[in-house]
Amino acid sequence: MRSFCTGYKISMSGPDDTSQLEALLDRGEFLPEEIVCIICKTEGNGRVNDYSRPLAHRCFRDLISKRTNKPAHVVDADVAFVMSGGCEGIISPHATIFVKRASKEKPAKAQKRLSFATANTRVLLPEELGTETHVRLVAEAVRTARSNAKIADLADVHYVQVKCPLLTSDRINEASSRGKKTVTVDTLRSMGFSNGASALGIALGLDEIKDIDPSDICTNEAIYTTRGGSSSGIELMNCQVFLLGNSTESDSPFVAGHHRLNDMIDADGVRKALENAGLKVSGSLDEKSRSRVLNVFGKAQVPLDGLVRGCRTTLLTDSDLNTRPARAVLGTLIASVVGDPAIYASAGWGYHQGPTGGGVAAAVVAVD
Repeated sequence: MRSFCTGYKISMSGPDDTSQLEALLDRGEFLPEEIVCIICKTEGNGRVNDYSRPLAHRCFRDLISKRTNKPAHVVDADVAFVMSGGCEGIISPHATIFVKRASKEKPAKAQKRLSFATANTRVLLPEELGTETHVRLVAEAVRTARSNAKIADLADVHYVQVKCPLLTSDRINEASSRGKKTVTVDTLRSMGFSNGASALGIALGLDEIKDIDPSDICTNEAIYTTRGGSSSGIELMNCQVFLLGNSTESDSPFVAGHHRLNDMIDADGVRKALENAGLKVSGSLDEKSRSRVLNVFGKAQVPLDGLVRGCRTTLLTDSDLNTRPARAVLGTLIASVVGDPAIYASAGWGYHQGPTGGGVAAAVVAVD
């Protein structure tokens, strides 16, 4: 059966603000059962104790639960909730709602349009986070999501977002009580290990790499995906995978595209992602072109040597802020091209999410 895949972007006055989603549902724009994924930028600190993420997750989940009469755990299994903390700089808190329903019409000719799907891993044990098991579970979920999205050609996969767990003191202690060691006992660094293992899972699931050596996880900066990123949080212990691309089995009004970011000031990489989605751009988008952009999703990593184009930065040496300004940099970069501060930007210490010091940009653009 063919699908109709579309999306909506809503602003948020706080992590618990679901009013604009409620308004869309009240107007009958779509049914709550048709929501596949919600990707949200919340205004917390983006670290282990960022409780804006689980707050937003719970509010959106409970709204869908109420509207569908489904228990919360069923909604969690059916919908990918990607809550990414940190709106440093000019990033505007917002959520992108991805909706899918059965298509009622068959196009006159096959056209590749936006398609997406989700898949979940099983619950990870604390000692499995950041390990080969973590990587392979995500890779399998990526393959499943691609199959569910009916994207036949790997070249048509343009973005994979993984929501993954992190370690807390309780989780580390629980593993220790069973005689198991976790990949780190530093809860903050566990975010990087989880994101890195998830990113390698994306690369493996999309055949960007053929296999992995466990010793390469978060050590070998030469292996990475250029089509996705991951965001860790305390609100889950499995990995939720959301994959989007283009398929002839979809009748969407949107098209997806992506491009690698060579570093954190690679504006041309953002422009090429938009062009890959069918939107020509030089400089910043004009108002008409801007109205065609559902959203741009960016992921970048702090350069491990602290250098950007040969110049020293303080991203790794600022003891107060550390990597948090990285999101402000990436957010400003994307917003300056798109002309909209309500964009998705995730950045920090990590591996395997694009080249070291760089990342990926993906765009979803309405067909002209």
